[in-house]
Amino acid sequence: MRALDGFAHTQPNALWRGSPRESGGRREAFATVRESALEGESLVSVDATTARRILIVRLSSLGDVVHALPLLDAVRRARPDAHLGWLVEEATASLLEGHPQLDRLFVAPRREVLALARAGRWAAAGGRLRSLLGELRAERFELSLDAQSNLRSGLLARASGASRRVGFAPPFSKEHAHWLLTDPVSAPAGKQLKVERNLELLRPLGIEPGPARAHVPVSERARKFAEEVLCAPGPWVALHPGVSGMGALKQWPPERFAQVARQLEASYGARVLVTWGPGEEVLAQRVARATDGSARVAPATVSLQELAALYQGCAAVAGSDTGPVHLAAALGVPTVALFGPKDPAIYAPWQAQTGRAARVIWKDVHCSPCGKRRCGNIICMPAIGVEEVVRALGESLEEAREGTRLAGSLGQPA
Repeated sequence: MRALDGFAHTQPNALWRGSPRESGGRREAFATVRESALEGESLVSVDATTARRILIVRLSSLGDVVHALPLLDAVRRARPDAHLGWLVEEATASLLEGHPQLDRLFVAPRREVLALARAGRWAAAGGRLRSLLGELRAERFELSLDAQSNLRSGLLARASGASRRVGFAPPFSKEHAHWLLTDPVSAPAGKQLKVERNLELLRPLGIEPGPARAHVPVSERARKFAEEVLCAPGPWVALHPGVSGMGALKQWPPERFAQVARQLEASYGARVLVTWGPGEEVLAQRVARATDGSARVAPATVSLQELAALYQGCAAVAGSDTGPVHLAAALGVPTVALFGPKDPAIYAPWQAQTGRAARVIWKDVHCSPCGKRRCGNIICMPAIGVEEVVRALGESLEEAREGTRLAGSLGQPA
């Protein structure tokens, strides 16, 4: 597929983005993967409906990796004897470690490669990528499911050696990555939750998409960590005020999270835990301080499974449209997601308990949804009021209490 030749000249910075000073390193990395992609494709034709060695490619981010978990579950249920792998980047790899439905987890060393590039060690960066690609090819994958469908994921899928490569056709592919596919899938044109859209990738395998299910692994060590943190009587509510660096438009005012915490304690006797991710600890501390003792900052988590365990111990979770909120919903924890610039009909968290979108608070202001990264007049997030967030969380707490009372009454002897 000589279309790759054009990519080397037009898209060298799309492999792993960093600062402009790293462009040379990215070109080296791009060239390594491109050359491997040209060499790596198996010439043996494989029937997608019978393929048994399958690689899922969803590199990032946390919310998107969570949205791909039902894809893994569906393939495993349809082909229980298949050999399934997943290629993911370091930032979200800990979520998939020890996953019972996976045979092999591959970690794309984005951070390591960029660090080597910053240090000018281009040969070492290329060598690290070649090592990863060698590991992928050694697994003899017959088919890849590219749930990301951009140039980075497409090149890595092709370089894996998989002769059948399933991914999205435009408009759900980026950077002309559909040229790298053997089986581009045209998802329905209407609005569809990302979880449901990902399941469309099953069709070339002869698997009919059904109701989404997912398994989020939580290790025993992570459970014990959460038990120690949440040892005081609940109910516990987790608030996650942070958003990713690229999602600043989605942040709800921190002082409003503090007001929510105070009202939850006063009205429902709730204990509030403020969770945080990389670079967000100062924000979490600011929110907790503003609650006058109604909330505490969660301790640092060493893995995403520890964060998942904390959420499992909570009666409800609330936050903006960010990865941890999607994780909480996939765990089946009642979740309240605060939306602004993104369309919840597509991007809402998927609630494992119901199999549908989680509870979303979204103000349909005149300019929302939008695709902006920057905005000089953000009105969508400030339009969400404290009272409606407290009310939504309060309803979740009441439902949890009713469920506990019902379970207790059912367990009583007649």
